[in-house]
Amino acid sequence: MSIQESANLEILQRELQSVLQKDHGRGDQFGTLLSYIGPVDSAGMEGLLALAEKSSAASGGRTMMKRIGNVLIECLQNVMRHGLIEEDGFTQLYLTLESTPIGFQVQCGNMVDTEMRHHLSERLAEINGMEEDLLRKTYIETLCNGELSDKGGAGLGLLSLAKKANGPIDYRFDSQEDGRELFTLIVTVRQD
Repeated sequence: MSIQESANLEILQRELQSVLQKDHGRGDQFGTLLSYIGPVDSAGMEGLLALAEKSSAASGGRTMMKRIGNVLIECLQNVMRHGLIEEDGFTQLYLTLESTPIGFQVQCGNMVDTEMRHHLSERLAEINGMEEDLLRKTYIETLCNGELSDKGGAGLGLLSLAKKANGPIDYRFDSQEDGRELFTLIVTVRQD
């Protein structure tokens, strides 16, 4: 493991510990159902998805489980397309699935560069500013007319997340000393 990979993993570990500590001692039916830190690839995505579905099935029902699975897939694909790739060819991330009083929350964090920060900030601000009807219309237009970007996506991922969340997508960037950014995406799937 290179020094850069080790530094990235340390940042992600600190962030995951912070998220998990907020649950400590709550003693109610809500809290973290799943947490993961490490590399992500398509095979790993399948395993995380299966664990998330099992974790959420008991409390959310089949429809909610499917929505959570879709959100999780979009979050992981976002990391794989836009996250910094380590020397070993993988992108490191942390991921949590939490049960909350209003539904389920998926939180996903990974390292990005400054250029990606600007791209994600602009896109998320645009999507979060859309009314539900415009979001639906933009999603359909992108689905029908979307051309693949240089990252391999058509721009549907964040639109899909916003549709599944039924509300704004929360996110933040934490600047690191070396110019990289810890990008955290927080999507709450509200129970209807």
